[in-house]
Amino acid sequence: MKLILTASIRKSEFTRLEKTFSLSVIKIAAKKSLEGLGKEIKSSIKISWTNLIKISMTSSGGAGRALFLLQIKDEKAILVMLRLKNDKQIGVNMSLKNPKFKKILDKNLALIIKDIQSEDYEEIEI
Repeated sequence: MKLILTASIRKSEFTRLEKTFSLSVIKIAAKKSLEGLGKEIKSSIKISWTNLIKISMTSSGGAGRALFLLQIKDEKAILVMLRLKNDKQIGVNMSLKNPKFKKILDKNLALIIKDIQSEDYEEIEI
């Protein structure tokens, strides 16, 4: 199993919450999502052979949510979004019914596709 962390998502999502959710916490959440835990959510952008999985996380710094794009057959989880539970824009409402979430999701998925095509990502064993 592998966690994929693209350069754009590292910069826009992971770095700002790295003190709250360390890489080891993200790896545990990615593994759980690949094992079938978490909740599948719909995406406005269809990417073949993938699912979007939302999973709750806790650390000593607080509670949060992570969103992973899973490539089940390759056992890879790509970090798409990372938020604190009390995030003012998204918070608990990670669904397409939330226009702020949808806008960020679409932007992040486009960034991920671009980074993967240009091979600007890192694969981390989990």
